Amino acid sequence: MDTDAYLKTVSTGIFALLAALATFCYLVDPFWYNRKVSIPGFNAVKPEFKRYERHVKPQIVRRERPAALVFGNSYAEIGFDPLHPALTRSDRHERGYNFGLAGADWERVYCSVRFALEYAAPKRMVIGFQPGHPFPAVDCRVLMAEMEHLPVAALLLSGKAIKASLRTVKGQRRMPTHTAEGLFYYTRFEVDEVERRFRADFARYLANLRPDAPCLLKPRAAVVPPDFDPSLGTTIPADLAGLQDLVDRLARAGVETRLVAYPVHALRAEADIACGFADLRWEALLSVARTVRAADPEGRWAEVWDFQGYDPDLLEPIRDNQTRLWQDVGHFNFEFGNRLLDRMFGLGEEGFGSRVEPAAVPALRAAFFRDRATFLESHPGFMREFADLIASCRKTS
Repeated sequence: MDTDAYLKTVSTGIFALLAALATFCYLVDPFWYNRKVSIPGFNAVKPEFKRYERHVKPQIVRRERPAALVFGNSYAEIGFDPLHPALTRSDRHERGYNFGLAGADWERVYCSVRFALEYAAPKRMVIGFQPGHPFPAVDCRVLMAEMEHLPVAALLLSGKAIKASLRTVKGQRRMPTHTAEGLFYYTRFEVDEVERRFRADFARYLANLRPDAPCLLKPRAAVVPPDFDPSLGTTIPADLAGLQDLVDRLARAGVETRLVAYPVHALRAEADIACGFADLRWEALLSVARTVRAADPEGRWAEVWDFQGYDPDLLEPIRDNQTRLWQDVGHFNFEFGNRLLDRMFGLGEEGFGSRVEPAAVPALRAAFFRDRATFLESHPGFMREFADLIASCRKTS
């Protein structure tokens, strides 16, 4: 064989190998980017997706242009099913996608919403938030550039893609981490671990408190909250300027938006009350509601919702491996999230959760503490359980 023939044979072999590898990676689709082939036992489970979701989720939103989107951190990514009928209208053949990202901060959420407004055509959005966190105006240029550009070659011929494809094929017996629509299962399939995680979260919470925190000194006391003055802070704080800008953009784009304060398990909410943070949630909700109404004065497009209270789902027992709705003190499963979606979009039961308007916050707060007093009076074992939980967690913290 002469030199030219040899080089041609080698080149052809290399090209064929690269083409075979690219085809293999394309079919396996370990990062859920191509979304063309899904075969149980071959590539239906995507164990590698969670490592690359920040790169791939924007591309899916850009390509599929879903009508309904969910944004937020892991609470939203785990708790809201984007295909739930309240959010995605199946009779209109609408697509839904959960753009929530584990560990996402406000900057990431803000820029993800901006990205969706620019590259998709959303009709409905759910944006989860944690009361008390700042929502400042941010510069999205770096994050937008990151979301806009994803080299396809990196998904087909890179070493990471090949390794991820092999791991995907080998990992088909694992439990799935996500759905194709971006819903995160997190530790959902580890039901026997919920109580341990619940206690670990509580221990971390207590470890960050001052030694003289009221809940550590008198954990059995049904604390009476201080007076609440809604007249304070009547202007929009600087750290909420980004929220006002975002709601203004969404209203101008005609996007039906629900901003929901993440609910936590009632035992965790009781810790905030007992530890001296009784009004943190209400002050934050008041500021957020004022900010949203400043951006959407008629309340036509954006609503703020809160579901913290003493509903049985918020009081689900965390023991005996029977927990269905919670994965720890704050991460709720989508079955509970479905109730939130139904209520926020007009399909749910009255009396569950509240739409938060600035003028209504004092009344909502008063109703919350009346419900709390009634509940504690009729369930004396709750405070005993709370005190025992603090005592056991202090030993491990």
